[in-house]
Formats: sequence, C-alpha cells, structure tokens
Amino acid sequence: MDSTLADVAARVDDHVETYRETAPFHPVEAEAIGSLGDAFRAGDYGRRDVEWVIRWYFRRRVAAIDHDERRAVEEAVEDAEPRELRGALWDAIDALDEAEREAEERPDAERDASLDDERDTGLDAERDAGLDAERDADPDPSAPAHHRAIDALTDLPGVDVAVASALLWFLDPDRFLVVGDREWRVVAALTDLDAGYPDPMTAAAYDRYLDAVRTVSDRIDVDSWHLYMVLQRVYAEEFDGE
Repeated sequence: MDSTLADVAARVDDHVETYRETAPFHPVEAEAIGSLGDAFRAGDYGRRDVEWVIRWYFRRRVAAIDHDERRAVEEAVEDAEPRELRGALWDAIDALDEAEREAEERPDAERDASLDDERDTGLDAERDAGLDAERDADPDPSAPAHHRAIDALTDLPGVDVAVASALLWFLDPDRFLVVGDREWRVVAALTDLDAGYPDPMTAAAYDRYLDAVRTVSDRIDVDSWHLYMVLQRVYAEEFDGE
C-alpha cells in the first residue's frame, strides 16, 4: 500500500464523498448507524432489525460475498428463538454499559498502561484462540466487560466474533468498529497492527484491531462512521482487484 496516514488524512473529505456517491448501501447504513443503537437499547426492535445487521455484514461486500457462509449464518439467526435474540442483546448491552462505567472510573494513566500491556504481550493468533477457548469454557467475571458483550452475542447461533463486531458497532458506534478482512488490511497497512487477518477472529485480536483503529481515527480526526467510509475507499483504491 502506497498511501500513508498523512495521505489518507489529506483525502478524508474526498473518500467520504466518493463512498456516499458509490456505496449501494450508504442510505440505509447512514440511517441505521444513527438509530439502531437507540432502538436496541430501548427494546424497540424486531427480529428483522437484528437480521438486517447480519445480512449487512456479508452483503456490504457486494461482489465478493461468500454466499455459502452468508446463507449459513443468516439461516442460523433466522432459526433462533425471539427470546434468544433479545436475551443475547440485553446481555451485550448490560456488558457495554458496564464497560462504559469502567472506562469513566478508570484513571487515564491506568487505561494507557493497560493498553501498553496488551501491545507488549505480542500474542499471536494461536495464543488468542487458546485464551478465547478458555474464557468460553469457564467465563471469567473479571474479564473486560466488552468481552462479555462479545460472549453474549457469539452465543447466538452462527454468530462469531467478526459478525458480533457488526452488532457491537451498531450498538455503540462511538467505541467500536466492525471488523472484516478489508478493514483489518487497511488498518494494518497504516499502523503496527499485525498484517495477517486472524482466522478465526478472536476477542483478543479484535482488541488489537480497536487499538489500531483509535490510532488511525485520532490521526485523521474522524469518528468511527466516517472512518468506516474512509477505510472502504482506501481498500477500493489500494487493494481491490488483487
């Protein structure tokens, strides 16, 4: 990738405008990112709203959709009981609210030190998978609250950490961002995030991604919604067609 963070920052407005003009899902995305989180938190939603996020996660790629995977996940979620869907979302929302309280109560220096510790560990994908498997087998009440949100969402049939990140983003777009191989590839090219997309995605890997996302967002001075649009356009220009 030839572009640097400075190059991307200089073209933010161009990238956003081009995305708005060319992305087929932009109108409904823009509406959903501003309304779905409040609807989920108020309980003012139906099964189709949850299913829409799942469909969006796969179909936003338009020409590069893995239809077998998409159908398997969509059908699994469609078969879930309504109480199961609502229970998972309520548990995730409770955990996110707890995470927000934790962030507000924790001193800035302690937050920074915690992030530094995560970066210094240098966990690879195999180690991440082991940590996640251990947490799934014996949930740790001391685990970060947003990890408990991920646990709740991935209890839904067919939903893995990557798909759960879409629900997290719509639930709280100020603190999270959806992750997929495209977003990961661009963020990795602009930061020190490890280049290889984790397979499978894990909560620990998602944390590293979010840390790198914050670096990019701060450097180019955009919120997560505008950052998402920028990442899609940078990917289209730098990597699409490879």
